[in-house]
Amino acid sequence: MAKKSKQYDYDLSEVKRLIGETDKNYREISAETGCPYASVVYHGRKIRGRVNRSHKYEAMEEKSPSPAANLHVPNQPQEQQGSPTASNGTTLSISRNDISIEDAEREAAKMIKAAQALGLSKINLTIEK
Repeated sequence: MAKKSKQYDYDLSEVKRLIGETDKNYREISAETGCPYASVVYHGRKIRGRVNRSHKYEAMEEKSPSPAANLHVPNQPQEQQGSPTASNGTTLSISRNDISIEDAEREAAKMIKAAQALGLSKINLTIEK
């Protein structure tokens, strides 16, 4: 006999409200509302945006000491940081020290590609003397 799909009883509008207005993680929202975790993740990524966590970029941060070219990437715009619907902010900082002018353009391109790989749409790029 074919297995029948499980039916869930939850309020989708409440799930979406919790995702948008709170900083709760998906597991907490799933437990509180009775909504399946996979559904909470699906709606959460649509509302909050996809958050990729890559250990590769964390390793790049640890290797580079003081900044000569510094990439500071906030996950949310400055104007929205105080708003109740803002998602958990993530900051990525990639630094390069003592690079020649000839190599600077190539290094900046690498940093921009890293930000794009993380799905970011805005960056701050600082070059110091």
